Amino acid sequence: MNLIRVTIMPPSDTKSKKTPGGQSWLDAAMKILSEEGFQTLNIPRLCRKLHLTKGSFYHHFKSFEAFKKQLLSFWEKDFTQDIFDEIKGVEDPEAQYEMLFNLAFEKDLAIDLAIRAWAQTDNQVKDVVTKVDEIRISLLTEMYQKSSNLPLEAARNYAVIDYTGYIGFYSLFPDAPDSWARDLASIQTRALLSDSKVTRGQI
Repeated sequence: MNLIRVTIMPPSDTKSKKTPGGQSWLDAAMKILSEEGFQTLNIPRLCRKLHLTKGSFYHHFKSFEAFKKQLLSFWEKDFTQDIFDEIKGVEDPEAQYEMLFNLAFEKDLAIDLAIRAWAQTDNQVKDVVTKVDEIRISLLTEMYQKSSNLPLEAARNYAVIDYTGYIGFYSLFPDAPDSWARDLASIQTRALLSDSKVTRGQI
């Protein structure tokens, strides 16, 4: 009688064979922006970063332009919208600002700076940066209105001073330690909040 031998193969490790999803490419791009700047961000550099082929990139994205659009949306969500969603339920404006302050400093601000530099040479990036800046300033404006009972225009003036101080500091001192940045930001904001309550926006 002939015996048929059946070899039972162990279950394949399908997880290890999966290529990274689209989010892995976005995370890699953020890392490149932080460490190298926008100038080196391209498909070949992304592939080397993830040790993958261009075919893997095109499996998730139709083109670099499509990828860039998703990357900018991800940056807007992660660095702005998610933070605002987390703090919107805080009623006290000063407590809300303190929470905003802490969450903002948890982010890799080198990415913000890289995207802002990118915006100088790319109109698509510039449009998103402009949108994000307006969202952030609008939130600060609302905080100043609540804390100081200011009219809209005056509250926005304080918000712009506050926000440009934050952006300007990191533009001048990109390698500054977080402890120094936190101290200066805290001094500025507390001074502005105090002044806005006294003057009611007469600036």
